[in-house]
Formats: sequence, C-alpha cells, structure tokens
Amino acid sequence: MDSRHSTLAENALLGLSYRSRAAQLNEDHPRVLVLLAGHFIGMEEGYAAVRSLSAGQPRLRLRLWVDDPLLDTGSTRQFAACTGVDDFIRPGQSVLPTSADAEALFIPVLSLSLLSRLVQLDTGHPFVRLIIEALCAGKPVGALTLGAQPDHYLWGERGLSQASPLLKAGIEGMVSTIAGYGIKLLTPSGISSWVSAGAAPPGKQVLTAEDIRGAAGLGRTAIRLNGPSIITPLARDTARHYGIEIIHAGFE
Repeated sequence: MDSRHSTLAENALLGLSYRSRAAQLNEDHPRVLVLLAGHFIGMEEGYAAVRSLSAGQPRLRLRLWVDDPLLDTGSTRQFAACTGVDDFIRPGQSVLPTSADAEALFIPVLSLSLLSRLVQLDTGHPFVRLIIEALCAGKPVGALTLGAQPDHYLWGERGLSQASPLLKAGIEGMVSTIAGYGIKLLTPSGISSWVSAGAAPPGKQVLTAEDIRGAAGLGRTAIRLNGPSIITPLARDTARHYGIEIIHAGFE
C-alpha cells in the first residue's frame, strides 16, 4: 500500500473510532477548534497543552486542524498520538470550518509564519481567515506564545538565544499587534482558566444610514442584527424609505 492509500486508511479508521464514541459525548460540552502549525520550537510544549485541554475540566470537545505544511511531515495517526485528539479536519475537506463550528479557537504553537500572516490580516490562509472571523464574532481566540518569545529560556536551551535586538523587537511588535486584535496571549498555566472564562461580551454593533443604502443597493429587504446594537435615527428613516426591515435581538 503506498503512502497516499495508507493516509486515507488512517483517516477512515480515525473517523470510525470517533463516531463509535459519539453517543457517549455530551453535545453541550464547549467545542474548541485547535489550529496546529509547525515551528522550529515549541512543538512538544504545544502538544502537551492540547493534551491538558483534552484531559482537563471542564470537559471540552476538541477538534484538530493541522496546517498543510505540517501535515506533510506526519500522518494523522501520529498527530492524534501527540495531541490526544482524534477528531480531525480532514485533508482536502471540501467544506472548511467557520466560526459557528466552535466556541473558541486555540493556537498551541504560535509559529512566526502564522504570526506574520495574522499581522498582515492575510485571509488567503485558512487559519487566518477563521481567526479573523472568530474575533469579529466575539469568540475567544488564545495562543501559546513560546514560539514567538526568543527570550524564553527554552530558546536558550536549544541554542537559539543569539537573536539580534532588532529581530527580537520585530517579533515582539508582531505579538503586541495580534494581542491588540483580540487574541489572548497564554502561558501553559493559564490555558484552563482562559477556556473556562469563555468569550467576553461583544461590543455593540452600529447600524447607519450608509449601511441601509448599501443593503438597498444589494436588493436586500431585511437586515438582521445579532446581539446588542445601536441603530441611528437616520438609519431607521432610511430603512423605512427603502422598505428594509431591521430585525434584532431586542437590544438598542
């Protein structure tokens, strides 16, 4: 059996294994999607963090999405063994996850590649697209920062302590930027409390007359607002003018 068929077989076996346990799982358990990228440091610590979530309290439903370049280095069975998670986003899956598929996103290895893409808001990468979507939906996104901490003692233990001040400042600046975007920077000891805390209340949406005119231009007859919202008086007048219904959850 060649490697391609072997991988397909492993994926099928893992899927069957997970489905066989589905009846035993509590559907109310919070769903956490783990986004795993490859890096030259922090992999073992990232795996350990995912295992701690899998075994910890409160119970969580974990699903693993392995970045394509990392997936080229090992099989799904190997990543399941490393993380303790056997529910995978399958390679080549036609329908990719959205922010509606999980209550939180966890990044166990903050690689410099992923960090750079996040800073640039490079939504051409599926991880970045999902992270930005989750942040905009008010859902918690957390990341272990070891992979982007060149002053961490583990970098020194592995002979990686000679980064120039400019390189360190560049990495620190990118980390500060994603924190400003709303990504929670985590240490291993802070992961469980972060998950337990859940999402912070989202900010209020503001609906303006310009939004109404834009919706009218697209031929829409209704706008649905989810959560606390502010509707300007001119927006209400403009909506009446265009015959657009504003549907909201009872917040103004």
